[in-house]
Parts: sequence; structure tokens; C-alpha cells
Amino acid sequence: MSASREKRLRREIRDAEANSDTVKKKKKQKKPMTQAKAKKLRSAIGSTIAIVLVLVFIGLIFVNSGFVQTHGTAVTVGSHKVTPVEFDYFYHDTYYNIYSQYASSGLWSYMVDTTKPIESQSCTMGEDGETWKEYLTRTAMDSAKRVYALYDAAQEAGYTLDDDAQSTIDTTRDNLSTYASSAGYKKADDYLEANYGKGADVDSYIQYLTVQQIASSYAQEKTDSFTYTDDELRTYYDENKQDFDKITYRLFNVATQNDDTDAAKSTADSMNADLTGTEESFIKAAQDYAPEDSAESYEDESYTLRSNQGYSSISSDYADWLFSDSRTAGDHEVFATSSGYSVVMFVSRDDNNYNTVNVRHILVKVATSGDNSTSTDADWADCKEKIDEIQKEWEATDQTEDDFAALATEKSEDTGSASNGGLYEGVYKGQMVTEFNDWCFDASRKVGDTAIIKTSYGYHLMYFSGTGDLYWKTLADTSKRNADYTAWYDDFSASYEAKKSTMGLWFTNKELAQLSGSTRTTAAN
Repeated sequence: MSASREKRLRREIRDAEANSDTVKKKKKQKKPMTQAKAKKLRSAIGSTIAIVLVLVFIGLIFVNSGFVQTHGTAVTVGSHKVTPVEFDYFYHDTYYNIYSQYASSGLWSYMVDTTKPIESQSCTMGEDGETWKEYLTRTAMDSAKRVYALYDAAQEAGYTLDDDAQSTIDTTRDNLSTYASSAGYKKADDYLEANYGKGADVDSYIQYLTVQQIASSYAQEKTDSFTYTDDELRTYYDENKQDFDKITYRLFNVATQNDDTDAAKSTADSMNADLTGTEESFIKAAQDYAPEDSAESYEDESYTLRSNQGYSSISSDYADWLFSDSRTAGDHEVFATSSGYSVVMFVSRDDNNYNTVNVRHILVKVATSGDNSTSTDADWADCKEKIDEIQKEWEATDQTEDDFAALATEKSEDTGSASNGGLYEGVYKGQMVTEFNDWCFDASRKVGDTAIIKTSYGYHLMYFSGTGDLYWKTLADTSKRNADYTAWYDDFSASYEAKKSTMGLWFTNKELAQLSGSTRTTAAN
């Protein structure tokens, strides 16, 4: 080994030894440093956990106290910040309005599984893929937008509630304690919280009702402010006759058998050729051409009759033909349909050119007995005895309309008219049950006529007050008024937006996760 290499090797050995000492020193220093850091870390983690727990605790106190629900923002509508509890009012009322609409018909159970959260259920009424939760939230937001847009318009116009509207709100406030007590709650606030969620109380609910009342009253005032001449209404009706007129026609369907469309058309054409333009000829032809399995049904002369049908309820295959201005009684034609062919005869067109009627009545409801809730002969006899007694009381008066109205207010069991002296104004054909309708629209009817009639509801003591407007005019006025109101509303509310606050919506009530609805008592009822 050369001297230079030996020298270099000794230097490398010294360097290695030096490096080794450094490593050992570092190793000796590392352990106590790690322990110190660990101690500090454990202390920091403990402090953080404590802080988080405190914050969670404070948060729970806030949530449970209702502070966030009453001071936070769930939705912003225009310049209005809708609190979580106020949005609960909109949300719950939206749900219960829908529920009450479908529950009575038995459809609700097919629409919603009340045992499952609504977040997991598709809503057939909503947009594609929308859950019930999403649909109700969107609909409640639309309601809030409409209410606050109208409320702001009312404020700008200087509108104030009239005495009747304010009295309704005051009465609701006064009755809340009664509602609460009957539902088993000590305080009205508890009752409202049970119905609407955390943070609901009398003051916030009454404020909600007040805003609602101002909005709806102002909307009605605006609707009533539109005025039209008879010529304007006539023009509007004529331009939209398809929406108002009713058609009566005869119909015979020939179904295609075994894809043999030619045979079906041949049968329809043959029947059509046998028609002479009279209903009698149609009835006979229908009986002659009726399939064997339906022959008995066609023996009923009304089986082919379709009375007072609106455009939207008539098959599109022949609706335009029936509604043509050129149609006359007895016109008949064959039309291809998705299932075969139809023979159609035009009978008449009702253009609503008749006077509505104004009538008062006093109703005595017939009682029901037994498990089937049916009325026995004894129930009907008792009902008749009561109405006879009321008639005697009526005959003992001066028999003025005011006398009848006073008696109706006192005696009638019809909640829809008793408070108004039993009065129904602007009654149109087909609005009331058959017996009621037939008495009102009897051609011989004159002001002051009275009579006792029997309907499925019980016995009615009737009083004919007179005639009202032509029905076509009523239809045109209502439709045009609504159209003009909608145009006005759409114009001024276009700038209003309803924006969600995700955090705020989180604090809204979650109780509707189970859509039962059957046990709720609405405070406003």
C-alpha cells in the first residue's frame, strides 16, 4: 500500500469515527425530545377535544333553545330573511294542504309510504327524480316567494287589513289556548311547537298569519279591482268558447279485433250509414251493432250518451269536430282511434246562456245509525219532523226574506251557508245535488217560492231569492279577472327570488320525516 493511500484511509477512518460519535449524540438527544413533544401533543389534543365538546354543548343548547330557529335564515326572499321556524310554517302548511286534498279520497296511501322517511321516496307530483322532501321544500319556497311578493306590494300601496281580516287573526290568537288545551297541552306555545317544530310560539305564528292575511287580502283586492264592460266579456268569451262551452253527444266504439282494422272500419261505416240524424236512430243502431257481450248494456238508451262534456274531457280524435262552430244537431261521423273506430253524433252545445240563481235554504241533516253509517226510516222520519217544525216557525213570521235569513242563521245545519242566512248566490246548473238543482232551475220558479225538498243530506226548507247574472258572463268575468291578475303578479314578482340557506334549512323541523298527518290539529282551524 502506498503512503498516500494509507494516509487517505486513516483520514476516512477518522471521519467515520467522528460521524459515528455525532450519530450517537443525536440518538441520545432524540428520545427525550420525542417524549416532550408527545406530552405537549397530548395536552393540545386534550384541549382541542375539550373545546370541541364545549362548542358542541353550546350548539346543542342553541338548537334546543330555539335561538337558531328564530334568529337564523333558512330562505331569503327578496329582502326578507325567512327564519327556520317561519319556513317550518310554510313547509308544514304546504304538506298538510296536499295531505288534506288527497287523504279524504283515499289516494294518499298510494302516494306516500307513511312508515318511511320522505327523503327516500320519489314524489310523483314533482319533477323527475325529486323526492317528497325536495318537492315540499321547493313548493314551500314558492309559497314564501308568492306571499312576500304580495306582502311587499301591499306595503308599497299602503294597504292595511280591514276590520274583518284583523278580527280573524285576533280570534285565532285568542283561541290558541283553547286549541292547545283540547289537544292536551298546557300552553299554546307547546302546542305550536308540537305542530310546527322547535322555536314555534304564539308571537311568531301570529306574525306569520298576519303576513299571509295581508298578502291574500291584497291579492283579492287587486283581483276585484279589474272592471270590464259587457262587450269586453262577450269578446273574451267568444275567443275562448272552447274553455267554457259544454257538448252533449252520442258515442259508439268499434274495437279492432285480431288487428283487423278493415273489419272494424267496415262495421263503423255501416252503422254510420244507418243513421238518419236523430238520437233515436243512433240508439237503435248502437243496439243493432253492439257486441254480444255488451248487448244488455246498450239496451239502456243513455248508455251511448255523453252529457255536458268540456273540451279537455273529450277524446282528441273528435273533440275539434264536436266543437266546430259549423256543428248542428244530428251531425255524425266516423273517427279512427287508438283502439279502433268511433261513431260520433253531435247532439247539442251548451253556451251557458242562462241566468244563475240566488237561493236560501235551511238544512236539517239526517242522522246515521249502525256500523254502516246509514240512515234508517226512523232517522228520516225524525229529520222530516224537525224540518216541519222549522217550516211552522217560518210561517209564523211575516215571511220576508229577512225573516227566512234570520231563521236559517239560527236553525240551518249547513256550515257553508248558515252564517250568511242560508244564502247561495250565483248558483249554476249542476253545481248542487240533483234535487236541489231541479228545484232551483224549475222554469216556473219565482221570487219568494218556498218548499221542502229531500236530498242525500237530509231535508231542506228552500227560499228562492231570484236570478243572478248570465252564467256565460260569470265564467268570462272570472276567467279574465284571473288571467289579468296572473299577468299583473308575474310582472311585478319577476325580480323576486327565493334562495336557500343550506345551514339555515338544516335547523328546520325534521318531524315530517314520517308523513302521518292524521293526528295533527291545525291551529288556524
